[in-house]
Amino acid sequence: MSILDQNDEVVMDFPNLAAGRLTQMTKQSFQQMAQAYNQGAKILWTNPNGATPAQITAELGTNAAEVFTLHYLLGQLLVGIKPDSIAEGMALIGSVTLNVDGTATINE
Repeated sequence: MSILDQNDEVVMDFPNLAAGRLTQMTKQSFQQMAQAYNQGAKILWTNPNGATPAQITAELGTNAAEVFTLHYLLGQLLVGIKPDSIAEGMALIGSVTLNVDGTATINE
């Protein structure tokens, strides 16, 4: 039968559409978080502009401990879901001491 002879009535299956969209959003969110984790590790530990990890950490000032803590916690979430998604970033990470004043020290 030709498409010209077919009924053009489209039946929308809203549960199916919603499920597909949720699946897509979840996958995209995970991929974005993993990419941000890996990029964050690269920016600090292998900065392409030549800044050292200690210099970047000093610039973070009293926000440094929170930045490192949030990055660590994000990594724990992601590694619990799909470990290989952040293997690249994890391989770069060095040793850091978080200080009570909110700063951090790179242990070289």
